[in-house]
Amino acid sequence: MLIIDQLESNKSHPIVLRQGAKARIKHTGQVVELKSVSEHGISVVSFRTGGDYFMSNKCLEPVPSYH
Repeated sequence: MLIIDQLESNKSHPIVLRQGAKARIKHTGQVVELKSVSEHGISVVSFRTGGDYFMSNKCLEPVPSYH
């Protein structure tokens, strides 16, 4: 698969990050809470141990929640 094909396929299935939801940091696997999500590619995340930090949306993946 070519890179352009991957980009096109990602457009049909966008990753949805929502404020107040949980997300996983891709490279560490740590689960954080999304305080705010920007369309410009930056989110504010809150760690369980405390502290709010800016993080790129590319580093985050949504955690499915089951009700």
